[in-house]
Amino acid sequence: MSVQVSVVVPTFNRADLLDACLRALVAQTLSADQYEIIVADDGSTDRTPALLAAHHERSPHIRPLPLPVNRGRSAARNAAIRSAGGRVIVFVDSDVIVTPEFVFQHLQMHVHSGPRIVSRGPVVSIPAPDAIPATVPPLAASPSLLNTANAGVEKSALMEAGLFDEGFPGYGWEDFELGQRLAALGLRRVFSRQAVAFHVEPDPAVQEVGSALRKEEERARSAAYFLRKRPSFETRLLIQLTPLHRAAYWIQSGGGAIGSDNARRVVVGLQRAGLRGLAALAFRGVLNRHYLQTLRAELKRRPEQP
Repeated sequence: MSVQVSVVVPTFNRADLLDACLRALVAQTLSADQYEIIVADDGSTDRTPALLAAHHERSPHIRPLPLPVNRGRSAARNAAIRSAGGRVIVFVDSDVIVTPEFVFQHLQMHVHSGPRIVSRGPVVSIPAPDAIPATVPPLAASPSLLNTANAGVEKSALMEAGLFDEGFPGYGWEDFELGQRLAALGLRRVFSRQAVAFHVEPDPAVQEVGSALRKEEERARSAAYFLRKRPSFETRLLIQLTPLHRAAYWIQSGGGAIGSDNARRVVVGLQRAGLRGLAALAFRGVLNRHYLQTLRAELKRRPEQP
């Protein structure tokens, strides 16, 4: 039987999470001869190459695609898409763990609702790989057409759209931008709550505030690039550049009382008091405000031609 689906996983120095990701992708109800798993190793310097070799030996349908230097997730995904043998490309990030029905559910959406669709499913945040909940929260969907934590698109449509833009300067938004181009080609979203993906996001207490803020700065630079390339209200909504988002993040951060200088102390205090949900909300508010502040500063700079 020929390969029907190519699961594309870009990775860079995430060996531990990648191991959990691949174990879940191998344990699928869909027969192994119907899908392949292409792992685009974007120049990892940790134990990722050895891990991939071991996984490939046990499960030959895992296909490592080593890239000589780190060029970013867009370039890694594009290389994997070009080499894919499946009619349908299913995207999963290396910090995502899926259910056993995941690949089958994506294939079924394309069989029964295709062609010219983007198959989607819930993306649920969890603090660790072993913290998968028993039920899926009712609100677990992204507003974008394409979210590479959990999406499936025909390879031919991706090639027609021009693949991912490799010009994005940092983390984030490249999938949302490609989604806009796919929508312009007439692709529509089909959603199945059975195609569940769990995104591993560490507890705020174990995050280093400085690195988290730098990640938000990267996200802001990419958002500025996205808006300059595709200026529209839809883009502003996607990148959260609206008065409503600004107000929501101000409230999240305790009316601006929690900032980068005291975030760790406040978050740890809330967690020790058993208020883990409030701690996560407050920390996310600090990061979101820093993201918006950086984004507004980036947009004041002289625009660069995307």
